[in-house]
Amino acid sequence: MTIAAARGVLALAVRCLGTDRGEWGLAMEAEFETAVEDGKPLVFASGCLIAAWREMVRQGEGRLVLAKYALALGLLLPMAVLQFERAIGFSSFFWGAAAYGMPGSGAGPNPYLVWSQISAVPVLLILWLSLAMAHLGLAWVVVDGDWPRVVKFVALIGAATITLFLFMGVLLLDLSPLISQGTALAIELAAIVAAARWHARLFSAASPELLAR
Repeated sequence: MTIAAARGVLALAVRCLGTDRGEWGLAMEAEFETAVEDGKPLVFASGCLIAAWREMVRQGEGRLVLAKYALALGLLLPMAVLQFERAIGFSSFFWGAAAYGMPGSGAGPNPYLVWSQISAVPVLLILWLSLAMAHLGLAWVVVDGDWPRVVKFVALIGAATITLFLFMGVLLLDLSPLISQGTALAIELAAIVAAARWHARLFSAASPELLAR
């Protein structure tokens, strides 16, 4: 188990080095076998990871990779968790929750809209889950630097958000959850655009193969 964990840490270290330090990564992998024989694979792998992180800070590509991970872990994944929480909130109405407990935009629940609101729960649940899954996918492609797919996920998130906003507005449901996360979505989009521009500047003189990464 220790060796398997050490190999995972070493693989992460090699990935952090990037393409410019490929020979260094090969040297780490070769020396790893010696560390296994000495009985200290995890210590060696951890040292390689720390060295790789230090090297990343010194390089433009490394700083970009760190920024993308920070964006994914610090913003996109928490947004996905938030969407899952919203979906769980709506799914609670399937388990016997009172109809009048569904949030409304007026002073109190409208008895004429209760049936329509309850009937809309499956669609609302699907939309919230779509937003959550789209954020998970967005975090993945941002880290991978696949900007064409980033655009597709951003478009999906925008379309799902607008549809959810209109649908909830027609049903006179409480729009405060969507309004409150509007600022976060704007920050998210601005951060993604900044990362894409940074990537374009960094690899403007690179080969087509690197640009396609």
